[in-house]
Amino acid sequence: MMLERTLSTRINERGKKCKHDPEQYRLLFAPDDFKWSGENAHGLPIICESDGTICEPLLRFFGWSHRFKRVTISSMRDEAHVLREWKAYLDRRGLRWDRVNDQVLIDWREELKRERKALLDKWEKAPDENKKPMGEDRINRRLAVVFLFYDKAKASNLLKTDLVSTTGPLTCRAERAAPPPRRFSMAPERRVKMDYREWACAESSGRDMTKRPIPDDSAVSNVLTYLRNSAENEVLGNRDWLIGRVEAEAGLRADEVAKLTPRALEVALATERIRIPTPEAIDEARKAGWNPSYKGLDAIAEWEPGRRAVLGGLDRLQRAGRLHIYVSVTGKGNVTRSAPFPIDLVRDLITIGIWDVRLGQLRRWRNTVSPPGPPQMFLSEKTKKGLEARAIGNLVKSAFSAPEVKVEGSGHRLRAYFATRLAQRLWAKYFADNMFRWDQTVENTVLVELAQALGHNSPNTACRYYLDLGRAAYFKLGDKSQLKAMRKAVNAMAEHHRRITPDFFEMVGRLIEIRGAAGLDGAALDEVIADILEIHAASVSPRDTTHGGVEVSPNPARRGRPSLRVVPKNPDV
Repeated sequence: MMLERTLSTRINERGKKCKHDPEQYRLLFAPDDFKWSGENAHGLPIICESDGTICEPLLRFFGWSHRFKRVTISSMRDEAHVLREWKAYLDRRGLRWDRVNDQVLIDWREELKRERKALLDKWEKAPDENKKPMGEDRINRRLAVVFLFYDKAKASNLLKTDLVSTTGPLTCRAERAAPPPRRFSMAPERRVKMDYREWACAESSGRDMTKRPIPDDSAVSNVLTYLRNSAENEVLGNRDWLIGRVEAEAGLRADEVAKLTPRALEVALATERIRIPTPEAIDEARKAGWNPSYKGLDAIAEWEPGRRAVLGGLDRLQRAGRLHIYVSVTGKGNVTRSAPFPIDLVRDLITIGIWDVRLGQLRRWRNTVSPPGPPQMFLSEKTKKGLEARAIGNLVKSAFSAPEVKVEGSGHRLRAYFATRLAQRLWAKYFADNMFRWDQTVENTVLVELAQALGHNSPNTACRYYLDLGRAAYFKLGDKSQLKAMRKAVNAMAEHHRRITPDFFEMVGRLIEIRGAAGLDGAALDEVIADILEIHAASVSPRDTTHGGVEVSPNPARRGRPSLRVVPKNPDV
């Protein structure tokens, strides 16, 4: 087979330490020059059998999906991982892929549930040492992907007869379903409308899949105010308030907040040449408040020279125009990233979170907790250990659902708020650096930095979604659907600004103000503008760059060759 010969150098057989382990089934992505039905199919998923040969049914399914634009190739990656697991499960049971029924899918679902329960038990006993398992809704999504594969098997010429029907062997509901909910799908203008059938044995996820709105500044302020004022006492109120701020201003997940330590701040300060001093005269320093029983920032809580050195260093950074320092954070999959912490947040974490809240707790617990105490930043009054991720999630969730607040969502919405505001700031910076030209270079730069700040391995659909919201906020648009028209407008202005008088820009500004205030009555003004454009288009060829021998469309100044690499576009998250 030609495809196997083309990719043979990329396929290596693996040792069989665990028979039919999904990791034995190599998952590749097609090279740059790979084509399917004459179209470029770079990145198309290619799943191999355990012996290293290519699994043709799965390849043909993805090829068909690409040809008929079911989803983008980037959206097939998650599906490929699921179908690889499914193939391994079938081989483990000695079943052919085209000889399945409802019971086989049900058995796989039960196996996934048992695996999840075992992992959940381990995680609950030692959350710091084990990764939190996926939720049950993820299991249901896996089953939906497998059912989708069989739903489209006949259409993609994998089978002559349809395995999916209202009578089985894979039973579907009588009514047609909407496209299955997914994190990744194709942009509306490129998507081909298809019918989808729903598995009759599918379980409800129990989750509302409606996308929750991202809270605005006022809503976030209400959440933080509630966290600070609703606790049992001022100390816990300050702790809870800082937890909310870390999620909203630094974008940390609940489990990342639980793992945050004073030591991480100390390392971040040292990177900025802000070092925690060690006293030369030990006895005098002890009398002045230095406590050698503790370490680092804890030790200098009441020692004025040490406090001045740290806070003075933060002041120096702000005078130099710095907005953030980068703190090492361990996120999903034990992947470590450098998260941007606003300097004001760092200052409050030190002065309030460590020198007031944390040290106050350790002093009250000195009969049961010996110095230097637990390493975590945020401690529990009940366990006298670090707050667990679940407790942090419940704490912030309670603020969202409080009658005084009534903000839709939970703590993860604070992370979405952070992502949107960061995208807006990054766009403002790089858009200006690019001389206000809106091109792929600016988009890619912002997407990469945004992904790094959020702890994603690469820019994904969520990053693009946040970028669109950030750009809409930057341009003060009602929603992101207006971005396409705005891009055309700003690039036209950047292209021709050297040949247009300031008076014209002033008139355009007045026109926009009038049109914006006109509301529905602005339709008449729109007709006038359309007539002007039609007259101009008839008199001047769009390809002409001169009018009467005078150049009207000079080449704009450029900042080197722009990057044309396109980050996959998809608005659904």
